[in-house]
Amino acid sequence: MDRDQEELQFIGFGGIIKEACRIIYIWRKMFTKITLSFILPLTIIFLAYPQLDEILSRKIVKHEDAKQWIIYVSFTIAYLMLVLFLLLLSTSVVVYTIACIYTTKQFTFRKVLSVVPKIWRRFMTTFAYQFLIMLAYNFMALLVLIPVFVIMLAYDLITLDVFIPVLKWMDEHKLYVLIICVFGYSIGFVYMNVIWNLANVVSVLEDFYGFGAIENSKALIKGKLVVVVALFVLIYLPMALSQIVFNIIVHIESFGIASKVCCGTICFVLTLVLILHGLVIQTIVYFVCKSYHGETIDKSRLANHLEVFLPEYEPPRGRSIELVQSNV
Repeated sequence: MDRDQEELQFIGFGGIIKEACRIIYIWRKMFTKITLSFILPLTIIFLAYPQLDEILSRKIVKHEDAKQWIIYVSFTIAYLMLVLFLLLLSTSVVVYTIACIYTTKQFTFRKVLSVVPKIWRRFMTTFAYQFLIMLAYNFMALLVLIPVFVIMLAYDLITLDVFIPVLKWMDEHKLYVLIICVFGYSIGFVYMNVIWNLANVVSVLEDFYGFGAIENSKALIKGKLVVVVALFVLIYLPMALSQIVFNIIVHIESFGIASKVCCGTICFVLTLVLILHGLVIQTIVYFVCKSYHGETIDKSRLANHLEVFLPEYEPPRGRSIELVQSNV
């Protein structure tokens, strides 16, 4: 990232993607190691889980044994924990790497790995807060959506003509009501995930983590929300579609082995590339948003802040090193 900080604020949707591709290409050896170590296993787990889940589900239906349920629940918990571990690990390594590139700080793959234990605590705190927020959001969504669907179903069973016009309209336009509900939920879901992604970067590059990182990321995306959301959709929508297509291909009996291997490989590579680019893009978005709000980051101070995560770091006596933000 050899651009001046003042130039970053003018980078838009295409510019961020181009910058991400450029960084990955220039530092391809480093990102290849990161991909093979963390993103590759994460991709394999993403694509393999639905198949393993289906096998275990069939065993439960066939045997109806409590032991099978225990195995299934244990498998699901292990999957979620492993995905969380690899995802946060990949994020921390990529964010730290991009920050080192930005500050022209010397680094190696082994050195980047050594900072993970300290960064991990920050990520877990931020994740815990975001998880509780998402849990509350989904609970509130259920409180709204369940009554809506119950009313629409009840309207068909009740012949009284005392229902208000709004309920009658809902009954006659069930598809539109469903689309409105799904669209409304999706907006909130995407917004909170965008906040979460940026909060992960804040947790590494600033002194904030947990709820403080979430609040700071909310402030950062103001004015760049449309661009950030568009980037999120560009990365995660094709990723979701790739997983769906992969699962469909596996179950199509008319497809030969060669066709399944070919299509499966395409879906696998696409998911792998999207995960890597998504992690790099969210870090670049952080610097773009900081520049957009007129906040500059002293590279030497940021470099000192990154030193704190190294195992051999010893804090100076009588003072603490902080990442200072100055307004232009």
